[in-house]
Amino acid sequence: MMGSVMFWQPFLPRCDCEQAVAYWEIYDREQEEKRAQEEEAKRRKALQEKVDRLLGKSGIKKRFMQRTFPNFIIDTPGRQKNYQIAKEYADNFARHRERGDGLYIEGTNGTGKTHLAAAIALQLISEGIPVICKTSGDLLLDIRKTFDSSEGVSEGQVLDVYKKVDLLIIDDLGKEQCSDWSMSTLYSILNDRYEDMKPTIVTTNYNREALIKALTPKGCDASKIIAIISRLRETSMVMTMAWTDARQGMAKGGPQ
Repeated sequence: MMGSVMFWQPFLPRCDCEQAVAYWEIYDREQEEKRAQEEEAKRRKALQEKVDRLLGKSGIKKRFMQRTFPNFIIDTPGRQKNYQIAKEYADNFARHRERGDGLYIEGTNGTGKTHLAAAIALQLISEGIPVICKTSGDLLLDIRKTFDSSEGVSEGQVLDVYKKVDLLIIDDLGKEQCSDWSMSTLYSILNDRYEDMKPTIVTTNYNREALIKALTPKGCDASKIIAIISRLRETSMVMTMAWTDARQGMAKGGPQ
């Protein structure tokens, strides 16, 4: 006499009636969204840990930790307009990141360019989004340090973080000492981010032509710098902040 074989099913079969099908469609969608959110949280945490390990947090110095949206002075139509652009960008970063949108903030000294860039960084960091916010000079210095690093950190590792972080903010572009190496390094980082649709924010005191001149080493071809600036402007909303320096006549507390 042959015995019967029993198969154990860990889950009961789903009913195929219309009501059950509708229920399970919603259930499956919610579970998929939950898994996606968990994976995104893991990705962010791993990337932030890599940023912390290689660069020491997100690069925002103590002076800029107070430059938040609430304490940005809105006393003119120009400051109001640019505040709204920056706040909208931070509030809707997921959509901007998906499209690879950045911000290109140009203008004169002391008009609030760095304040708005730092405010975006601080809001996103508080939401768990990996951000690097550094001057262009500090960015390049981080990479130079790896040339003589005794800690086993390679140039490639630091470059990789700059290329892959969710948002890269480069403050004061054009103030760094330009060389063929700095030009090629900036091109490598920004071109990779452009091709991967990774958003970048830059602030600069120069207009387009002056920035090309500032970033191009004497006697060198300007084609890489022209390409960098063209791609930044192509993928960014251009914000022009040109008015009287807010730092003139201000009390202690730092520029706005």
